[in-house]
Amino acid sequence: MTDIDPKVKAIKEQMLQKSYYAMFRTVEDRVKISPLLLDHYQWMIRLKKENHVLASDPMFKNDGLQGVGMTVFRCGGFAEADALASQDPFVICGAVSYEVQRWQINEGRINVSVDFSDQTYNFS
Repeated sequence: MTDIDPKVKAIKEQMLQKSYYAMFRTVEDRVKISPLLLDHYQWMIRLKKENHVLASDPMFKNDGLQGVGMTVFRCGGFAEADALASQDPFVICGAVSYEVQRWQINEGRINVSVDFSDQTYNFS
């Protein structure tokens, strides 16, 4: 095993090192998507209200075409993430297949500003 520079180790120990679980959806049968949008959105909103979802929605390729769908779950591990993912109406009907990967956040920043006077906000 390679020795880790103490300075690198000290920096890494300060990092967030928070794990989330990302569900990546691949469309298998596009025809099945539209009739299930309402069910999918209701499933997603329920999970969000239960605090299981950090973020979710489609990803787009460089050419502007939609790529995979991604949902980032707050949960305790792969088994729980897979249990949540398997409840997606798109998955149940075979419209999409999915893969779950652990996402460890070490670095980054979220900025939120709220102006009470006009009830506006900025999220960046």
